[in-house]
Amino acid sequence: MEQNKTGKYLKYAIGEIVLVVIGILIALQINTWNQQRLNVKKERNMLLEIKENLNEDLQSVADILDFNANKKKAIDSAYYYLYMMNENPRLGRQFSQLMPTITNYHFFQSTKVAFNNLTSSGNIDIFQSDDLRKKISTYYSRNDLDVVQEQLKETTQSYLNNLAPKMINKDMMLKVTKREFDILNVEEINVHKDPQVLSDLFVMWNKTFEHNDLLLELEKVIKSLIESIDDYLNK
Repeated sequence: MEQNKTGKYLKYAIGEIVLVVIGILIALQINTWNQQRLNVKKERNMLLEIKENLNEDLQSVADILDFNANKKKAIDSAYYYLYMMNENPRLGRQFSQLMPTITNYHFFQSTKVAFNNLTSSGNIDIFQSDDLRKKISTYYSRNDLDVVQEQLKETTQSYLNNLAPKMINKDMMLKVTKREFDILNVEEINVHKDPQVLSDLFVMWNKTFEHNDLLLELEKVIKSLIESIDDYLNK
């Protein structure tokens, strides 16, 4: 101070502070860039995982549509045999062979592994596109298939419960148990005259068509969502 160097020291100190601040700002900016880069990579990986699950859903829809096609054919055949049993009661044997297909059902349930991991980790906001995030969330909250699938399940179970006791006959039990029970012969089965059996078949037929319509609509939604993800990733 005695040598009048106060101004020089002050300028030096201010210069040091400015350099430190600039260094901090640069470091923060680099950290932000790195974090953004990591987020973009993480977002891409998550979208690819969701797309993989969506493709699994597409395959599931295709498999169920194939099964439903076979079930509708089986119901068609069942009505034919029931109609012809008036003339040939022994067609009950062919009718009974359709039961494994008619009394079964395949239901759709989306694969949510990637989406559940995303939401449970709190990373749903990592998606930069609000529109895409909304589409994904909306898809995984769909439940429009639940009602018809539950109705199809109940009708199928009702059909099985009503039909099974009425289909038991002497020939069947002899073949399975090697014992002859004092019950109806196959020619005496009259399920073709049972309104409940015919009604259950009719409801299953309609519910299977309704199920297919919803599955086909869902198929369009899945394909559209996959296309949206691809468009976003290819930007």
